[in-house]
Amino acid sequence: MDGAGTLTVFTRIILPMCTPILATVGIFSAVNQWNSFQDTLIYMTDSKLYSLQYLLYTYINQASALANAAKANSANVAALASAATPTSIRMTVSVIVVLPIMFTYPFFQRFFVKGMMLGAVKG
Repeated sequence: MDGAGTLTVFTRIILPMCTPILATVGIFSAVNQWNSFQDTLIYMTDSKLYSLQYLLYTYINQASALANAAKANSANVAALASAATPTSIRMTVSVIVVLPIMFTYPFFQRFFVKGMMLGAVKG
């Protein structure tokens, strides 16, 4: 790389070695933004613009409130036994939240593998 300028050194040496780090930061930022419902809680007033996480959060709270109300009423014990429990609703919501992350990770996996192999080469 004799006579290479700073831009050439950056694009041919530094940037290829930093792609695993950039992919990691990118996927962490995407997961952070995907799982944030606090932005919706603070800034949104129109219910058409609510994020999926905020809607799932309100759904879990409503299901827990209904379960507590049904426990207070002894006539609904049989209906409560056949209905979905708050724990099963939480697990369903967890799967819904994780699915997009599971579908995007394979696209970034090649950068992680490349970074591990690059760090293992000596000489």
